[in-house]
Amino acid sequence: MTETKGSLLLAWQVKDKHCLVIGAGDVALSRIHHLIIAQAKVTVVTGISKDVHPEILDLNAQGKIHKLIQRNYQSEDLQMYETASTQLDYTKLVLDDFKEVANLVNESFACVCCCIDDYALSTKIYYQCKLLRLPVNIADKPPLCDFYFGSMINQDNLQIMISTNGKSPRLSKLIKDNIARQFSGVDVNKAIENLGLIRSRLRELILIDDDLVTIDARMSWIKELTDFYTIKQWSSITLTSENTDSPYEKVDKIVKCFPEYPPCDFVDFVKFIDT
Repeated sequence: MTETKGSLLLAWQVKDKHCLVIGAGDVALSRIHHLIIAQAKVTVVTGISKDVHPEILDLNAQGKIHKLIQRNYQSEDLQMYETASTQLDYTKLVLDDFKEVANLVNESFACVCCCIDDYALSTKIYYQCKLLRLPVNIADKPPLCDFYFGSMINQDNLQIMISTNGKSPRLSKLIKDNIARQFSGVDVNKAIENLGLIRSRLRELILIDDDLVTIDARMSWIKELTDFYTIKQWSSITLTSENTDSPYEKVDKIVKCFPEYPPCDFVDFVKFIDT
C-alpha cells in the first residue's frame, strides 16, 4: 500500500508581522506578492542590485515593501529587527508578562523565504533559520522547506490554495485555473460578505452566548441557510442599506426568522427581504 504524504494546509496569519525575502528574481517577486496580499511587513534583501526584478522596485516605490536592502545577504539579516532580550521563564508566565512576549514575537521574522540560485548559501540559510527557530522556505528545494507556496486563488475573503507538496508547481497552476473558471462572473467575495454579515448579526441579536449548545445552534442554522441558495444567488443580492438609521434592516429581517428560516425559494426570498 502506497504511503500517503501530505502537508498541513493552514491560513497563516502574518498581518503586520515582519517577513524576510532573500533574492530579487521572478520567484522572489511571487513570494513578495503573496506576503503583500497577507498584509505582512515585507523586507527584501536583493543580492546584487543589477539583478533586481523591476516589479520589485515598483512595489517598493509604491510603499508596499517595508524595507528594500540592495546588497548581498548577511547572516545578521535574520535578526535585523531584534533589539530586546528577556529572562522570562516560559513555565512561569503571568498576565503581566504577555506584553513583553508579544514584543519579542513582533521583532522576529514570522517567516523567511530564500529565493537564490546559490545551493550552498541557501542550505546554510536553512540551517541558520533552524538554529534561530525561524520557519523557512528554500525555493525549489522541498526537503529544505517548513512550508510551501501553492497556487492561490485570492478574491479578498476567499482564498483557495492548491499544493502538490512542492513536486509539481505547474500542475498546481493548471488545477487552480480550472477551479477559477468555475467562479467566472460570480462575485464570491460578496457572497461571503453577505453570509458573514448574517452570521455576525445572528450572534449579536439572537444567539449571544458562547456555550456549546448556542454555538451548535448558530452553526446548524447558518449551515442550513447557506445551502438554500447557490453561490451566484448569494452574490447577487445586497443586504446592507445606505440608510444610516437602519443599515442592517434586511439582515435583521433574516435573522429574526430564527429558529425558522426565510423562504427557501430564492425569488420568494428576495421579495421577503425587499418588503
